[in-house]
Amino acid sequence: PLIFGSLKGVLYAMLFSAPLAILAALYVSQFASQKARSIVKPTVELMGALPSVVVGFLAGLWLSPAVDSDMGHTVGLLLALPLTIVLAAFVSSRLPQRVRNRVAFGREVLFLVPFLAAGIALAWLASGPLEQTLFGGDLKAWLVKTFELAYDPRNCVIVGIALGFAVIPIVFTVAEDAMSNVPKSLRAASEALGASRWQTAWRLVLPAASPGIFAALMLGFGRAIGETMIVVMATGNTPILDLSPFNGMRTISASIATEIPEAPVDGSLYRVLFLSGSLLFVFAFLINTAAEVVGASLRKRYGKW
Repeated sequence: PLIFGSLKGVLYAMLFSAPLAILAALYVSQFASQKARSIVKPTVELMGALPSVVVGFLAGLWLSPAVDSDMGHTVGLLLALPLTIVLAAFVSSRLPQRVRNRVAFGREVLFLVPFLAAGIALAWLASGPLEQTLFGGDLKAWLVKTFELAYDPRNCVIVGIALGFAVIPIVFTVAEDAMSNVPKSLRAASEALGASRWQTAWRLVLPAASPGIFAALMLGFGRAIGETMIVVMATGNTPILDLSPFNGMRTISASIATEIPEAPVDGSLYRVLFLSGSLLFVFAFLINTAAEVVGASLRKRYGKW
C-alpha cells in the first residue's frame, strides 16, 4: 500500500504539473516577448522557494475544505478552463490575418483574458443550477450512489494540485532552458521554409529539446516521490489500495515521517522503516538510471541537430 500510494500521488501530481509546466516553458521560450520572459520566468522559479510545509498547510486547511464544501463549482471551473482556452484558440485562428497582425509579438496570450474571465464567470453561475438538475443538488452523494465512490476531503485530487504546484517550477525551469538552447538558426530555417511559429515550436523545438524535457520530467518525478510534508498534511494518510481519485493514500516518505518518533531503536517498526527508506532509495535509483538511458538515446537521436 505504501508503494502504491507513492506512485498514485506522483501520478496525479505529474498529470497536473507536466502539461502546465511544459506548455508554459514552450510559450515563454518561443512566443513570449523578452520583457514578458524576464517577468514570468523568475516568478515561476520563485515558486520553488516556497516551503513545502506552507504548500501542505494551504492544501490541508484551505484548499481541501473549500473543494469539499463546494465541489460542484470546483468541478465546473476545472471543466470550463480548458474548454475556454480551446474556444479562444479557435476564435483566434478564424480572425482575419490583418487583425492578427495588429497584435504585438508575444502578446497573443492577452486575447485569452476576456475568454477566461467569461468562462470562469459562466462556470460559476451555471454550476449550481446544473448540479441541482443533473445530480440532485449533491454531487458527492450522487457519486456514492451511482459509482460507489466515497469522497474523502483530503484525497488524491488535492494532493495532485498541491504536489503539482511544488513540481511545476522544477519542470518549467529545466524544460524552458532546453527549449531556449535550441539553435536560433534551426528556427530561422524552419520559418524561412514557410513554417508558422507554432509548427516550428511543435515539430522542431520540442523534438530537439526532448532530452532536456525528459530530464525535467524525471527531476519533477523525483521531487514528487520524495516529498513528505505536502502528502502528510494534504492526504488522509490512509494506507489503502484504491485507484479512486477521491480517496487518500499513504506514501513511503509520509509513513517514515509519521512513524519514526514512535519507533524504538532496533525494534520491528524501526527496521521496517529502514526497509521502507531503502526501497525508496532503490526505486529512485532505478528510475534515474532508466531516465539516463532514455535521455542518452534521445540525445543520440537529436544531438546532430
